[in-house]
Amino acid sequence: MPVHRYRDISEVPDPPRADSPLAGLRAACAASTISDGFGARRRAPRGVRRFRSIEEADAHRRAWEEAPPDGEPKP
Repeated sequence: MPVHRYRDISEVPDPPRADSPLAGLRAACAASTISDGFGARRRAPRGVRRFRSIEEADAHRRAWEEAPPDGEPKP
């Protein structure tokens, strides 16, 4: 990919525009659908956790990894 240098911002060409305003929305929906195929959704717990030992931290991580992904029923 070539690198273009410009002396002034007025020399920079406008970015390419989509054919319709909904083209970007379609691309975002397609990317979302594709990402769903990679596996179940999993979100890390929010916030900062403090543990008294590395064993306690490992136990917390293992419990989180073994829990069902978001949106799936618990067995």
